[in-house]
Amino acid sequence: MIRISQIVILAHLYIGVGSGAIAQPTLTNVDNVNAAGNATLHWELFAPVGGEEFVYNEIKVFDLAGGLLSPGPHIIGPDLTTGQLPTGWVMPSILYNADDYACCYVAEQVTTNDGGATTDPSLSSPFLCTIHLSAIEGPGGIDLAWNSPHALSGIAAGGDFNVEKLNATTAVWEVIALIPDNAAGGTYTDDPGPCNNLHIYRIRQTAPNGVDTNVSNATDLVTGSGNNDSPVTTHVDVDPATGLAVVHFDYNVTPETLGYIIYMCTSAGASQILQVGDPNATSASIPTSLASTQVEEYRVAAFDCINDDGTPNPNAAGGCASSIYTTADQIPCTDRAQISWNEPWGMDGGVAEYLIQARLFDSASGSWEVWGTIGSLTAGYGTFIHEGADVASIYEYRVIAISTTANVAHSNSYELEFTYPDAPDSPSIVRASVLNSGDVEIVVFTDPLAVDISLYQLERFVEFDNSWDPILEPLQSTLGFPLTFIDTSVSTDSKSYTYRCAVFNECGAAVAVSNVGKTILLQGWKSDDQEAYLNNLIWSKYEEFPSGVGSYELIRANTRTEVATPLSSQSSIQLFAEDYVGDLTHLPGDFCYTIIAIANNPEAGVQGAASNKVCLSEDPLIWIPTAFTPNGNGVNEFFPWDAGASNLGFVTERVDGGEPVFKMSIVSRWGDTIFESEDVNSCWDGTSNGNDVPDGVYSVVIRVLDGSGKWHSVSQAIQVLRP
Repeated sequence: MIRISQIVILAHLYIGVGSGAIAQPTLTNVDNVNAAGNATLHWELFAPVGGEEFVYNEIKVFDLAGGLLSPGPHIIGPDLTTGQLPTGWVMPSILYNADDYACCYVAEQVTTNDGGATTDPSLSSPFLCTIHLSAIEGPGGIDLAWNSPHALSGIAAGGDFNVEKLNATTAVWEVIALIPDNAAGGTYTDDPGPCNNLHIYRIRQTAPNGVDTNVSNATDLVTGSGNNDSPVTTHVDVDPATGLAVVHFDYNVTPETLGYIIYMCTSAGASQILQVGDPNATSASIPTSLASTQVEEYRVAAFDCINDDGTPNPNAAGGCASSIYTTADQIPCTDRAQISWNEPWGMDGGVAEYLIQARLFDSASGSWEVWGTIGSLTAGYGTFIHEGADVASIYEYRVIAISTTANVAHSNSYELEFTYPDAPDSPSIVRASVLNSGDVEIVVFTDPLAVDISLYQLERFVEFDNSWDPILEPLQSTLGFPLTFIDTSVSTDSKSYTYRCAVFNECGAAVAVSNVGKTILLQGWKSDDQEAYLNNLIWSKYEEFPSGVGSYELIRANTRTEVATPLSSQSSIQLFAEDYVGDLTHLPGDFCYTIIAIANNPEAGVQGAASNKVCLSEDPLIWIPTAFTPNGNGVNEFFPWDAGASNLGFVTERVDGGEPVFKMSIVSRWGDTIFESEDVNSCWDGTSNGNDVPDGVYSVVIRVLDGSGKWHSVSQAIQVLRP
């Protein structure tokens, strides 16, 4: 027995030596006491009191009676590679055995103030001991006894003693009692119950710093009697009919065997799922299983004893075994499916072969066809490609694992509906209309019932090799959203262009093509007979409205900037027209024509496709006399006409900026310009500088601007007469 007086003397002996001006080591806790006898002593990181530097710690080991066990102090210095200061020491089991007895430690901190030339030891630390736990079977149960970590200091410096017992099923330490701290240690008697059990205990106590923990050795004791064998979980099957996990196991049944406990294995341990009362059972269906949607792991324990509270007392459980969970995914835009599954961990004997099976849903009968094997693997696991599936059907897949010991484990059944983007109805080009000499607008109507998004590619016909070239970026459409393309790489005044719209599904496959849309090329010329005043027009046939062309509408603008108005309507088979403009000489004479093809029975409202614009400019008409008589009688007093009574036709009235559209010069026989005018209403009165010119012949030059912006000149002789 250890006497308190001896403990006090030892405390004074090892605390009272050394210098009080040097930092003293602070031992915090001891843990990691293992079956080999090792233990780990921890202390706080060195903190200098003044300018001293750490050299090493000296550790001495004693028994609970205060007897020195260490042959000499253990020197613990900084790490030779990193220079890191030590904060702990693993006591070697070749010198000590903390699993058999308590080991107590005292430490001194050796420092230097002169770079190591001399060293100084600190005061000795207080004693700190391992907690040693013993367990014996007594008349009232299992008697536990242990010492305090502060047994040689004689103080109660920690928290409560936590008496813990290892749950053999969940492998989790459970607190079964709290014993108040006491410098003399503590005792506790545990009731093991009537059943056969392996009892494993340990003691834990929070250190005085409130952070660290002292942990004792673990002691075990077997009480009771019975069969200590554990059942072997051979495999976990998934019932094809219910989708529930069925746990299969093998056990050496004895007359004492009463039944089994099924546990679900999780990352946090194991939890009881099901109790089986039949000792001859070799499998159990788990009613709460979700094996049709996830991987599940199970283990089995047998019991041959009932606790006082009526609950079964299981022996140790066997290893965990998992179910097989299978998934399948269609490889997009193909008739292939990738089937994936997990390895059935813990399957007895390991897997010898995997069978991959599939079955097809018969939509006509509303039932599934029989399972068929589509492949097998004798090595590896995890993936298989099913090729040649019907992309308009629904499949179920499963995997069957056969072990080397002939056990058979089914996976869940995984349903996969193959899909392939539906092809929309063919789109419709409702118009291919010329916007100007360099742009064509193509409007496409799409399938209003199409749900899948498709890609619409505009194509233009290439005549020299009879091919279709994609132009512009493709556009997406669904649910009948109309599309408009603008082709800006054209010359509509020289040729017509033919378009179509090809449709590609999400898989990039061409699934439909539209009607063609061919623009109208309009051409025109003036009649060879200038006095006929006829403008002749011909055009190419428009192709192709879904219901054909209803009519061609000819529209005309009287200038290049004026808005065109309807002129005439032609039948769908007439591709020419004439326009008489002899009654329009008061206009500038620059007539611009466009043909519009009108759809027959259009899909939505009136649809028309315009041609290019053709402008025909008439030559100006200038009627001037060869003589005039400025004699004051009021007749023929001005040349070439009286103000406000010009004889011009097809001449521009005005131009932007106020520039003149009429110029007239009168030149004498000697070449002198005797009169000029830029106004049709400012005419010559036969004078020059206010004086009558002599009768005789003079030259006149008249220039006028036609409707297209081109100047035209007329020169002739004019005779002045004064009868």
